[in-house]
Amino acid sequence: MKDKKSASKLQRILVTCAAQAREYGGCVAAKVPQVERDMCLKEFLALKSCMQNVLRGKV
Repeated sequence: MKDKKSASKLQRILVTCAAQAREYGGCVAAKVPQVERDMCLKEFLALKSCMQNVLRGKV
């Protein structure tokens, strides 16, 4: 039963936060191979916030 709940949460995150994930991934991909810490911090924080809101049930 726990696996279904985890899968459901992951599915909600993937659906709800797709735009933020795309922006973050695009930012990182655009800077390869010169990846540096915090170079896409704004995009990462937006994705993190979205994921946390989904897990807290705010979305």
